[in-house]
Amino acid sequence: MASEEQIVLDDAHVPGEDAKNAFVEVAEAIKESIKKSRRSWKVHHESSMWARAAGLSDDELTSFSRDDLVQVRNGQASYGHVIFGKLRLPAVNDKLGEGFIHVRSAFHSVLLIHYSSHANRQGASGWKLHAIHHLTASFDEDGHPHSWRAIHPHNYPLEFFEYHSELHEAPHRFSHP
Repeated sequence: MASEEQIVLDDAHVPGEDAKNAFVEVAEAIKESIKKSRRSWKVHHESSMWARAAGLSDDELTSFSRDDLVQVRNGQASYGHVIFGKLRLPAVNDKLGEGFIHVRSAFHSVLLIHYSSHANRQGASGWKLHAIHHLTASFDEDGHPHSWRAIHPHNYPLEFFEYHSELHEAPHRFSHP
């Protein structure tokens, strides 16, 4: 996977049809990843990661469409095109406002999708979901986090995040409401 130094992302902007079409190709993978992450964090990690979705069923939480992709950033990597996307979760609207996830793919909340020209030559879709951004922050002296969040407020910036790790420190310029 390409690192932040290897991918130059454009500025965040409203998604065009190509980004929305890529999102449609990975929408089911996003929904399954949300469900899997939610279960895993509840049972094995920290249940507050998905606290903003408390009281919602998996189907309610994942009831989004291509029109809920509200922002994207694009870049090139050695393996193809990368899209980071901010996806509104329509069922989440609490004291922090609307809820969003970021994804890394060809599509916020935060998703990573990449396009593989080799896969396309084989006739299969080359768009793949890489990750959903999970944020941990408020670290103590020993490096242990004290806050967790998978659903972000609208003002949380869409930025690069790693594919392989679920632990990410909050960007320094972000201030909690």
